[in-house]
Amino acid sequence: MKEKKDALRGVYIMTDKFLSRRNLFGAVAAVATPVVLNGIPALAWAQPSAPTPPPLAVYGKLPTISKVALSPDGTRVCLAMNKDGGIVMYDYDLTTGKTAAAAIDGDKIRDLMWADNKSIFVTTSKTSKFGADQIEEWLGFIIDVHAGRRYQLYSEQKDFRAVIFGDIRRIKVNGGYRITASNFSASGYGITTEINTALYGFTTEGHRGFLIDEDGRRINNWVIRYDGTLVARSEYDDDKHVWSLRYRTEKGWRNIYEVKAELDMPYLSGLGRDGQSVLLYMNDGDLKDKYVEVTPDGVFKTIDIDGATHWPIFHPTTFNLVGFGNTGGIAESVFYDPVFAQLPKLVKGAVGDIHADLAGFAEDPLHVLVFVQGEGNSGTYYAIDFRKGGYKEIGQSYPDLPMEWVADKAPYAYKAADGLEIPGFLTLPVDREAKNLALVVLPHGGPQSYDDSSFDFLSQALSSRGYAVLQPNYRGSAGYGSAFTASGYGQFGRKMQTDLSDGVRALVKAGKVDPKRVAIFGGSYGGYAALAGASIDPGVYNCAVSLAGISDIKAFMAHELEWQGYKGDSHTMRYWRRFLGDESRWDEISPVKHIDAIKVPILLIHGKDDTVVPFEQSTIMYKAMQKAGKSVELVELKQEDHWMSREPTRIQTVETAVAFLLKHNPPA
Repeated sequence: MKEKKDALRGVYIMTDKFLSRRNLFGAVAAVATPVVLNGIPALAWAQPSAPTPPPLAVYGKLPTISKVALSPDGTRVCLAMNKDGGIVMYDYDLTTGKTAAAAIDGDKIRDLMWADNKSIFVTTSKTSKFGADQIEEWLGFIIDVHAGRRYQLYSEQKDFRAVIFGDIRRIKVNGGYRITASNFSASGYGITTEINTALYGFTTEGHRGFLIDEDGRRINNWVIRYDGTLVARSEYDDDKHVWSLRYRTEKGWRNIYEVKAELDMPYLSGLGRDGQSVLLYMNDGDLKDKYVEVTPDGVFKTIDIDGATHWPIFHPTTFNLVGFGNTGGIAESVFYDPVFAQLPKLVKGAVGDIHADLAGFAEDPLHVLVFVQGEGNSGTYYAIDFRKGGYKEIGQSYPDLPMEWVADKAPYAYKAADGLEIPGFLTLPVDREAKNLALVVLPHGGPQSYDDSSFDFLSQALSSRGYAVLQPNYRGSAGYGSAFTASGYGQFGRKMQTDLSDGVRALVKAGKVDPKRVAIFGGSYGGYAALAGASIDPGVYNCAVSLAGISDIKAFMAHELEWQGYKGDSHTMRYWRRFLGDESRWDEISPVKHIDAIKVPILLIHGKDDTVVPFEQSTIMYKAMQKAGKSVELVELKQEDHWMSREPTRIQTVETAVAFLLKHNPPA
C-alpha cells in the first residue's frame, strides 16, 4: 500500500534544510560537465500551527500527486493529480508556467510517461467481468492534453483485445517516437484457436501500430534497443518448467541459455553496459541473488552487486545499464556511467541529507525529477536541471498534512523465538513519550514483499492517534536475500505468524509498549495475519482488523485452481504451495477453522471488486463468527479493488479501522 491547492506548486515550500540556494550553488563544484545555477530565490518553509492531529481523511486521501513524468527534452512535466474525487492530468511547461488539463474519469492510474514531447502515455486499469468472475485489465492511452485527444493502444489491431500486458517503452524509430506494449492475440475458434504473444510499437502521431515480434511461444518479456531493434526475449514453458533466453540474429531467434525452473526462474532485465549483452537477475542456483551480463554467445559475466537489495537503472536514450538503485535512495546508488555517477553528489548538494530518490530523467540524464521525503516531509517532487541550472518545485504528495504530524519511521530489528533476526520499521507517535505505548502491528501483504522507510499513510494515521506502529518484515519477505525469503517456505501461519508476536514481546521487553494494549491490522497477507493473530496465535492482541485477508486456505486455493484452468501444477499453484506447506495441514492455518479460539473483536474490510483475494473470503469468516456468537463487523467497499485505489473507500477504510481500534485498543 504509497494533492494540491493549486496545480502548479505545493502548499508548503522547502526550508533551506532540504533545498536551498546555498545547497544548489554548492552542487556546481561537483559537476564535471559545466553547470550554472543562477537566479534561484531563497526558500522558506511555511509552518502552520497544528497542535492537534489533522482529520484522518487527510491521511486516507490518495496522494494529491500520484505520478510525475519529465518530457524527453526536459521542458515539460506531466502530473497525475487526484482532485475532487477524480484524476486530472496536468501538462505543465517548466519554461513558461503554462498548463493544460484533461480529466481521466473512472480510470485508476497505474503509470505515467511521456510518449513524445507533446503527448503523454498513461497506463490505467479497470475491473471487468470475466464470466462469473472479475479480472483487473490494464489499458494504455496516448493522450494529447492540449488537443484533448486520446487514443487507446490495440484498439485497431485485429484479433487483439484493447488491453496491454507489459513491455512498455518509449523508443525512437527514424526520428519519430513510438510506444511499445505487449499483448496476446487469439485467432480461430474452439480447439483451433491460436494464441500468440505479440509486441507492437505505436506511433505517437497518427497512432499506427507496427508489429515488432509475435510468436506462439509464451514470451515473458523482450529487450529492445532505443531505435526499436530487437535484442533478446525470455520464454517460459509452464508444462516442461523450462525458462529460455533467446538472442536475435540475422537468421532469427537463437537459444543461448535455458534452465529448468520450477519456480525461481531468471528475470531478463534489459541491456548490459556494452549495449550488446543482456542483463539477467538470477533467482536460483550458484548465482542466486546476482545480476549477470550475458553475451550474444551465452557467456556469463557476474556483476559485483547485491541483487537482493538493488535494481537496475538504464540510460534513457540507449537503454544500456548505467547503474543500480536501492531503498537507500540516490545516496546509496551505484553508477558505472560517468554522467550518472555525478548525480549522487549533485542531488545531495541540492537537497542535503534528506532521503532522495530519482523519480525520472529527461533524455539528458542531468535533467532529473527528484522525490524527497522524511524529516517531516511526506514527499515532494522537484525538477532540477543540473546542466543549465535551476529547479522547480512540482508539488507535495500530502500538502494538507502538517510537517509536525509526520512521524519518523525508523528501522527496528529483533530476534524471533528461534533466533532469526527480523528486520522491520517502528513508527512512534510524535506527541508522547516512547514508553508503555499502545501498539498496532501492521504486517505487509505479499507475503513475498517488504516494507521500507518510505511514507506510509496507514502507519502515519495510526501514529497520529497515539499508537506505536510495528511493521515487521517477517521471514518469507523479499528484500533481504533469497535465504531470508526461503526461511518462510512452509511457514505460512506458523513461524511467519509468530514473527509478529515476537516483535510485540521485544517491544514490551524494551519498555516501549504496554502488553495489555496491542492490536493487529493488515491487508492482503497482512489481513490473513490479522485473522491468524486472533485465532491461531491468540492471547497477544485485543482486536484485529483484516483488510482483504484470506480466512479459508482450501477455499482460496480452489479459487486459484479454477483460475489456472484446473492445472494444479501451474507456476501460480506451485508458488502458493511452497509457502503453505503440506496440503493435509491447511486447515491448521485457516482462521475460519479456529473460530472457537477467537476471544477478541474482529473487523473485516474488503473491496467488492477484489480480483486477488475473493470477497467471499471475508463473508465466510463473517458468517462463521456470527454463527458462533463472536464479535465481528463486515464493511463492504463498493467499487474497490485489492489495492485501495479509490479515494472515498480509502478514507472510509482509515476512518472505520481507526474508530474500531480506538474502541477496542485505546491508547492511554
